[in-house]
Amino acid sequence: MNVLEARRARHLIIRLDRGEELPAALVRALDEAEARAGWIEGVGSLEKAEVALFDQASRTYAKTRVLDGPCDVVALSGNIALQQGETSLRLSATLARESGVGLQLAAGELVWARVYGLELRVTAFDDLPLVRVFDDRTGAMQLATQSSAIPALAGEPPRLAPPVHAAELPRATPPAPAVEPPRATPPAPAIEPLRATPPAPAVEPPRAASTGSAELAAAPLPQRPTRPRQEDELYPEVGDSVTHFHFGDCTVISSDGERIRLRQERDGRVREVSLTMLRIEPPTVDAATGRKQFRLARKN
Repeated sequence: MNVLEARRARHLIIRLDRGEELPAALVRALDEAEARAGWIEGVGSLEKAEVALFDQASRTYAKTRVLDGPCDVVALSGNIALQQGETSLRLSATLARESGVGLQLAAGELVWARVYGLELRVTAFDDLPLVRVFDDRTGAMQLATQSSAIPALAGEPPRLAPPVHAAELPRATPPAPAVEPPRATPPAPAIEPLRATPPAPAVEPPRAASTGSAELAAAPLPQRPTRPRQEDELYPEVGDSVTHFHFGDCTVISSDGERIRLRQERDGRVREVSLTMLRIEPPTVDAATGRKQFRLARKN
């Protein structure tokens, strides 16, 4: 079990208007507010949504379920962290809609949605730098703190004030009791032991060892693994062209091997998609430009 504490928080109220898309629109708003870590809650309505569930047996997400039509957001929660240096969201939603057999509910991780009207409260943690790291035990991405931020947190006056070893200086002076008043009469000898007792170098090693977060600082955070690739498989990379089954013709603007961001050719909007949810067909190469062209189809 891990417990992380945030002492400085901001509360942001964000409204997304009709036609805006998740998660791209929310990421833009958070970047403008410089909210790099935090928690999200929201209510509202969506015009269309895609959700997925994490399969613990295969340690992957199952295929995306599409809710093609109006639905209300019964509950929406999630968190914000940095992943590969960029703002990353994890959103979970419970959605309700009317159907021919009555009211239906659907829930899962919200992969993508087009907003009808959505109101969000974001609690931003300004002193708690959160990152997503791969957990070998579960195969999922988990929250952690950046190791580089631990000294900054430990450096707060209330936490660093009680290094026990600073109190050991009086214990280190018990040579003075050996210099009792009869021997302390010569001022020079009495001062000599006091000068020798507080050697700063002797205190430094315990101080470094006593910080409760030292073990975390010493242990480097695991790197997010890239998506497993077969030797004969090709994956879209930055600069490649793709034709997405839903978004149409796009250009790859960033990729970490598991998720890619696409810029649509028709309107310049940025989309983020998971490669685990897609079937990647072998690419063709444009003879004039040398660019690879991929087709991204829905995984059956």
